[in-house]
Amino acid sequence: MNDNRIIVLLTRKMAGEINELEQEELTGLLAENPEALYYEEFVKELWSKSTVYDSAAEAFYLRHKARHQHTFNFNRQDDNENKIDSEREKRQSTKRKWIFYSAAASIMFILFVGFFWNSYMENNIVNEKIEIVAEKGVRKQWVLPDGTKVWLNADSRLSYSDFKNKKLRLVNLEGEAYFDVAKNKNKPFIIKTEKISIRVLGTAFNVKAYPNEQKTEATLIKGAIELSVNERPKERIVLKPSEKIAVVNPEKTVDPKKKQANSLIVTIGSLSRVHMEDREYIQETSWIDNKLIFKNETMEELIPKLERWYNVNIQVNAPKVKTYRYTANIAGENITQLLNAMQLIKSFQYKIEGNEIIIY
Repeated sequence: MNDNRIIVLLTRKMAGEINELEQEELTGLLAENPEALYYEEFVKELWSKSTVYDSAAEAFYLRHKARHQHTFNFNRQDDNENKIDSEREKRQSTKRKWIFYSAAASIMFILFVGFFWNSYMENNIVNEKIEIVAEKGVRKQWVLPDGTKVWLNADSRLSYSDFKNKKLRLVNLEGEAYFDVAKNKNKPFIIKTEKISIRVLGTAFNVKAYPNEQKTEATLIKGAIELSVNERPKERIVLKPSEKIAVVNPEKTVDPKKKQANSLIVTIGSLSRVHMEDREYIQETSWIDNKLIFKNETMEELIPKLERWYNVNIQVNAPKVKTYRYTANIAGENITQLLNAMQLIKSFQYKIEGNEIIIY
């Protein structure tokens, strides 16, 4: 909206100086920019106040003339009065013009300051990071500013800035999240994790990237994604629906500080479909429906998942128990019910003290 031009034309109109072409231009601008009516009301208010002031002064003069007409010969001064009235009108007109041009200048100054203030806000405040955190034992659902839906699994965090004035929609993920990305071909959606980056235009997929785990996974449900390993950014991998990529850092469990170039192992496979009770589940995304599904996994592999799911710490003191394998579909069971069920499959003992669980 051309604020400055509208204010100038409104000021000229109220001062009686607007011509026919300018009036047509003003009418068109007000029609195209209904919000500019605020300026018109403001200028009218200034005009009415100045008119009231001038009218009050004129009324005082007339009362004074009527009261003292017998003392002073006002008739002899008619010619002079007419001349004085003409000069007074010119002064009043000049004064009104000065008021309105001053008002216009003031409004333009406010708009000028507002423009730079908005720029400052966009560059400094809007760019502040927004962080969503799902603690252990908690799962969250969130809608990002662009309409993208995000499900955040336990012990995960997602951070992002406002997408309005950016060429990219960039988010950072630690942990696990499922994304249903709003389509916008002009603003690609990018997820950055410790080991991989994913670029999409609009699709649904799951990303699992816990910082303390050896493996990072991305599972595509629909659409398409382009993935790159942060250590090898020039290499691009495009996933098709139902495909899954796993990036493994073999050094992670040995010594995280001793990372070697190109040490990551990348594998591409299919998502895991699990059939239980005459139903099919996708193991990688079942958690968004508050179901924890695992298939033929060892107790050692399950411990991090159970710790996040139930917000507990688990210590296994019997090496043999770590090798026990389990397949299960957990929905509403608490940790005690789950451990009792697991005991029926493979024998072990446990004790619970607050959030601490010891298995032996």
